[in-house]
Parts: sequence; structure tokens; C-alpha cells
Amino acid sequence: MKTMKKLVFNTFVLLLITGFISEISAARKELQKTFTWKYNINKDARITFDNYDCNLVIHTWDKGEIEYHLMVDASAKSDEDAANLEKYLDNLKFSAGSSSVVIRDNFWKSRNNIMGRITLVLENGQKIALSELTMKGELWIPATCILSLDSKYSQINMDDIAGELYLDLYNDNFFGGNVGSKADIKDKYSTIELREVKDLTLDLYNSKLDLKNAGNIKLGSKYSKITAGTIGTFISDSYNDKFSFSKTGDINLTAKYTDIKSEVSGQVTIDFYDGSAILKDVKGVKISSKYADFQFDTAEDITIESSYNDKITCTKLNSIMINESKYCVYRISELKSSVTDRDGYEDKFSILKSGQDFRGVNVTGKYMNVDLGLSRGVDYRIKANIQYPKLDIANEASLQIRKKIVEGSNIEYEAIKGKETDGMPQIEVKGYEVSLKITEI
Repeated sequence: MKTMKKLVFNTFVLLLITGFISEISAARKELQKTFTWKYNINKDARITFDNYDCNLVIHTWDKGEIEYHLMVDASAKSDEDAANLEKYLDNLKFSAGSSSVVIRDNFWKSRNNIMGRITLVLENGQKIALSELTMKGELWIPATCILSLDSKYSQINMDDIAGELYLDLYNDNFFGGNVGSKADIKDKYSTIELREVKDLTLDLYNSKLDLKNAGNIKLGSKYSKITAGTIGTFISDSYNDKFSFSKTGDINLTAKYTDIKSEVSGQVTIDFYDGSAILKDVKGVKISSKYADFQFDTAEDITIESSYNDKITCTKLNSIMINESKYCVYRISELKSSVTDRDGYEDKFSILKSGQDFRGVNVTGKYMNVDLGLSRGVDYRIKANIQYPKLDIANEASLQIRKKIVEGSNIEYEAIKGKETDGMPQIEVKGYEVSLKITEI
């Protein structure tokens, strides 16, 4: 008997719920409609578009017109809400003149989403209750216009544009073609792809940007990744970013916790903290750095203003001038011209071999270690003034000793290898606890 009562009760509850759901479903009103706006404008007009949660396709053409299609798919809570929304959009006008147009697909004054219920307050004060709202947009603009797009939570696909481009994005996916003029992009949390763009100004946060080619780039960024083919000058203030380029012009980088890679670059200036730079072929390099790793395949002249606990590796290097350095490691496979360290502390130099234009090594510091590989046919002058020295010179017996004064822990030493000439390569070491090892190869 109890089982029968329970079954009857459960059936009654199920019928009530089913009836309630059916009543709600019957009360819903679907609105599926495309709304269209058209305006005549100058071909170089400024178009401002405010986009929110609406996937957008942007076409460009040679007409002096703008046309926008908004496809709305909504489920309203009542016939009245659906009708009011449709009427509102049918009569919606945007600010438009020959020189500028402003379009918004976030056509509401406020929007609240609570427990699957969407409440819109329109600009006229009407309240619209919806259970669902999806929108898609399609826009046609003159190719030579100035486009300013503010967008959130959307996917945007854009054709080539000849005019200027201004983007302010948030959590979007933006896929564009060629930009014939300059571009200015502000973004958070988006993925952006462009093929070609001229001068580019960027303000990024946790963004991903892929470029085929670009002109000059000026960047402020955090937690972002940029990949590009050929670019012009690159100026950046970065924090925890990653950059990868095929070819660049000059680089001026101020960064913390950042990695940069480039196949070919011009003049490079880096102010680094705990980062890495893999620059295969560069011209001049100027460095101020702490806790960083630098790798060069081929470099002309490197100037280090200050370096602390860095590692610098170079396959072929013309010269390096170091003004101040502490706890650094310098590894040079082939030194063409010279090394100068004016104020070193616990630095280590490993120079595997010298080139035909070798001019010398000049090191001053404390607790230094210099390993130098020289070709057997190289003639040179060596000078040393060291307290607590460690000298290991290949074939020292063949050198012509010009001065050797030992006083306690200090040594003054001067010698010639080979034929003495004016301007011959000179190896000079000065300081406290300096180790010099010269190997003939």
C-alpha cells in the first residue's frame, strides 16, 4: 500500500514538472532575424566599431559605403519581449556622417546574466528577458578607411585593409590579412594573426601575436608571445615575454624574465634581468644585464656596460669591450680582434682560438681566469702585473723576457714572442689572483 502511494506521488510530481516545463517552453518566443544598416561615407572615413560576444567578419571594398548585417538568434521569455527587441533593433540608428560612423552591437544599456536568465536594459529603458542570445556580424567597409575596433569575447576575421587599424581587444581571436598603413593594438588574453603590417604599436598582456612581416614595432608587454618573419626596428619594454623573429632591424630591448630569438639583426641594445637572447647574426651589441644568457653565432663588436652573473657565448666575434663585470662566463670560439675587461670580478674567459686580425687581450680585475688559444704563428707581447698570479704560457722558454720582477706575492712581467713590431698583438693582465693560460693550437 505504501509503495502504491509513493508511486502515485512521484507520478504527480513528474506531471507537475513536465507541465511547468511545457508551459515555459510554450511561452518562449524565438527571434531569428538579420538586421541591416547602410550608410554612405567617405572612403577615408573613420569607422568605430564596438563589439561584444559577437563573431564578426569584416570585408573591405572600394565603395564609399558601409554596410553591417547583425544576425540575432534569441529566445525570449514572452512574445512581448521578443516583439520589443525586434522593434528596437528595426528602429536602431547609429551615429553616421560622411567622415565618421560609430556602430555598436552591444546595443543595450546594461546586460546581466544570472542562472541562465539574460536581462537586457535597452537604451530606451525597456527591459528584455531572454533565456538565450547569440549574435553574428558581417561588416563591409571601404578598404582605405580608418578602422577602430573595440572587441571582447569574439572571433574576428578581417580582409586586407589599406588604411590605419586600431584594435582594443579582450579575450578574442583576431585573424587579419595585410594592413597597408600603421596599426595600434591593445590587447589582453587574445590570439592575433596578421600577414603584413607597416609600423606597429603594441600594448599586450598575456597575448599571442603571429606576424609574417612588419615594419617598425614599438611594444609594451607582459606574459606575451610574438612570432614574426621580417620586421624593422624593434623597441620593447617587456616582462616575462617570448619573442622569435627571422630577421630584424635594430633592437632596443628593456626586459625582465624574457626570451628573444632572431636569425639576423642590426644593432642590438639590451637591458636585461634574468632573460635569454639567442641572436645568431648581429652587428653591434650593447648590454647591461644581470642573471642572463646570451648566445651569438656571429657578432661584430660587443660593448658591455655592466654585467652580473651572466653567460655570454659567441661562435665568431670581432671584439668585446667590458666596462664592469662580476661572476660572468665568456666563451668565444673564435676571436677576430680583441677582448677588454676594464673592471672584472670572478670572471672567466675561454677563447678557443684567435683570428688573423687578432689585436690582443686586456683584462683587469680580481679572481679572474683567462684561457686563450693562439695560432702557433702569432707573434705577441705579453704584460702582467698581478698579485698572487698564475701564469701558464705555452713555450715560455722561447719568449724574449724583457722584465720579470717578483716581490713577495706580486709579479711584474713583460715578454715578446717572435719578432717585435709596432702595433703587434698585446696580452695584458692586471689585478689580484688572476690566472692566465695561453695555449698554442
